[in-house]
Amino acid sequence: MNTNWHYAWTKPKLTGDLKATPQDFFVEEVLGFQPDGLGEFVFVFIEKVGVNTDFLAKRLASFADIDPNKVTYSGVKDRHACTRQWFCLHLLNRNVDFSELVHGFVKGEQVRILDVVRHSKKLKIGTHIANRFVIRIRSLEGDLIELENRLSLVKMAGVPNYYGAQRFGINGNNLENGMRWLEKGRVGRKRLSKTESFWLSAMRSWCFNQSLSFQVLQGDWNKVLVGDIAQEANSDTQFRVKNIKPGTLLRLMTMKIQPVLPLISNGWQDGTSSERAQWVLESLNGAESVVEGLLNLDLSRDSRTSRLSPNDMEWELINKNSESPELLMQFSLPKGAFATSVLRELVDVNDCSIEKHNASIDS
Repeated sequence: MNTNWHYAWTKPKLTGDLKATPQDFFVEEVLGFQPDGLGEFVFVFIEKVGVNTDFLAKRLASFADIDPNKVTYSGVKDRHACTRQWFCLHLLNRNVDFSELVHGFVKGEQVRILDVVRHSKKLKIGTHIANRFVIRIRSLEGDLIELENRLSLVKMAGVPNYYGAQRFGINGNNLENGMRWLEKGRVGRKRLSKTESFWLSAMRSWCFNQSLSFQVLQGDWNKVLVGDIAQEANSDTQFRVKNIKPGTLLRLMTMKIQPVLPLISNGWQDGTSSERAQWVLESLNGAESVVEGLLNLDLSRDSRTSRLSPNDMEWELINKNSESPELLMQFSLPKGAFATSVLRELVDVNDCSIEKHNASIDS
């Protein structure tokens, strides 16, 4: 299955090393609210390096002597990065000293407790509103002026909101397994296993990327048509575009609204204009069995913006005149967006951890 999707601003010629050390890729989860200090749930803010999110959740459950299903988190963070995220433990009328949790990890694994606070509500998947990144790319080779231009262009005009390669597994194994799973069809109505959910997510994401890539090639990924759905920036609020006025175009050009593409589900065509729906079908020509398999799952309607705009994006070129210049940059992305989708439009990176992991960086 194709995973070579089109670039909005042409493929970068400049190369560089990503994640030469885990600290070169820093991610901090932004909840968007302050825990209220009350209630039966304990929120633990943890900085981790070399530790898988799900593994740490199970370690927390064991440490607090509770069932693993009583430990939740909002998003998965990469094992081979320095990440900060919130975990939630259901501890009714109990207090736990987490200071000793940092012990017992193997070489290369580090855990640090940053905050512990109670809250009245459970932390659920997707609760956080954004992720903040600080990324260092080392050993740059190529035209640094072009890189500066690309950085300015991406800050101003955004990038295609592709799902990152992490979604599809090492060498696309989630896609291969997902194809076989869809061919067999869902057995019964029982809840999907975590593995089946990964496969489903990979197949649905692949369809979205195919559709988006098709529209990037056409030059329509960052436009809106009459009948399209648009989404307010930094919000989940969506609306139908009934006409194209100068005010609409201004809001589009200034990133105040973003175009939206539907994910494949029953009735997905109602989530876009008839013209764009036709483009989606064209982009999935030859993948009819995948579409049919997804439709047979009776999935709920969902969508995703086609354009991604990094917030608060800043950068600095370090050692510009040396043999090994570096790029240090920071930006924030809404939940569900991938930092790799930003980086791919800037530098052709060599991910130094690519052979070591299959964990999501920032989804």
